[in-house]
Amino acid sequence: MTILIVDDHGDWRDTIAEFICDLGLGNAILTAGSLAELDRLLLTVTPGILVLDAMLPDGDALTRVSHLRTTFPSMGIIMLTGRLLSEDKVSGLSLGADHYLTKPVNLAELGATLVSLSRRLRVVPPGGAGETRSAGWRFDPARRVLLSPEQVCVDITDTESRLIGALVQAAPLPLSRSRLVEALGASAEAYDTHRLDAHVHRLRRKLRAQAGGDMGIRTVYGVGYVCTVPVQIVGGAKH
Repeated sequence: MTILIVDDHGDWRDTIAEFICDLGLGNAILTAGSLAELDRLLLTVTPGILVLDAMLPDGDALTRVSHLRTTFPSMGIIMLTGRLLSEDKVSGLSLGADHYLTKPVNLAELGATLVSLSRRLRVVPPGGAGETRSAGWRFDPARRVLLSPEQVCVDITDTESRLIGALVQAAPLPLSRSRLVEALGASAEAYDTHRLDAHVHRLRRKLRAQAGGDMGIRTVYGVGYVCTVPVQIVGGAKH
């Protein structure tokens, strides 16, 4: 298993890498110090587990979690953060992180989390092509395709893919408009939420017209939106 550690503090990053090496978990341990370096590595490598610092010099990694989860659905994600607010932790988990550890991180706790997550990743069924599954919505983020329960294939845009991925990962919890804006890669402070509402309205209308249903995307007044039906994420190819 390849484990990728992303943290801008070199000494701490090296300490974590040495600790994981001593645990004998990863046969390859890679490191990066920024979101740009992470993006470059993900062009050629799909880690089994990503250990990701929430605040990096070139951006807030929390806004990337939803996209990472939809692009690499089988990858384990552990967030490290100095944020102490429970709402930040809930947001991180609802967007798709598997675990959320507060800095300064206790290495024993990190080790236990890594061991537990690596066990779970090893026993998850691969979902081979020969398996038959109950009918339902399926979402392939790599190909930007939605397949309805009636097997109608709907091509979606990058914006629609990011919205769907965020909602599916958060379900059955609703996502606030600000978190959905962040899932689009935009700043919640500078983004007009009316644009977000227009994107969601067009997506629902498109799905109803082409697939006969809107994937259970509902407005939660005063909060944002929620996906109310189960959606299976498939695929997960590299960029």
